[in-house]
Amino acid sequence: MRFEYLTTFVPMDYESADRGVWIFKVELPPREPIVESLTDNPAYAQHLNRMGNEGWELVNVQPLLKGVWRGEGQSGLGYSLTAGYYLFWKRAVG
Repeated sequence: MRFEYLTTFVPMDYESADRGVWIFKVELPPREPIVESLTDNPAYAQHLNRMGNEGWELVNVQPLLKGVWRGEGQSGLGYSLTAGYYLFWKRAVG
């Protein structure tokens, strides 16, 4: 049996946060994911259903990480966030 493979990507959204007031307001790097950007997203559900209807089987999910850095010089704040998820699909050919 032969298979064909496909990879799709689903982005993850994050809440923006600010600290301070007026002209002293500073935008902080994102930290809190908006889980509903996946769970309550009709486009995401339609994508999964379309892939299943076309005969694709989801075989793996892998997060894509991105680095976030805020600071100057040698000191600062750095951490990783999940930018989204790669979905790996396969289906039989022939």
